[in-house]
Amino acid sequence: MAQYSTKIEEYCKANNVNTVNFRSDVLLQDDGDGVVYIKEWNLDIAQPTSEQIESYETVANETEANTPSREDLKASAKAKLIAGEALTEDEANTIVI
Repeated sequence: MAQYSTKIEEYCKANNVNTVNFRSDVLLQDDGDGVVYIKEWNLDIAQPTSEQIESYETVANETEANTPSREDLKASAKAKLIAGEALTEDEANTIVI
């Protein structure tokens, strides 16, 4: 099952919004029962219904399957730093200073 945030990102992409900041654009909440929902929606497109979000399950699963994990990116970044090679933006974003 795809992450709720990935489904929202796919909904946004389908509506011509390519970047979603989950600290300011869309705030998600889980009240401890494991049910994630949209607490705040600050985008200029209509807030999706739960049914609309769930309709992106398949494409979100594909996206997640084709996205390297944070651990993979960190390992790749480390190897490139040791070899003196340039990092991708995603690899650089894994580095904590």
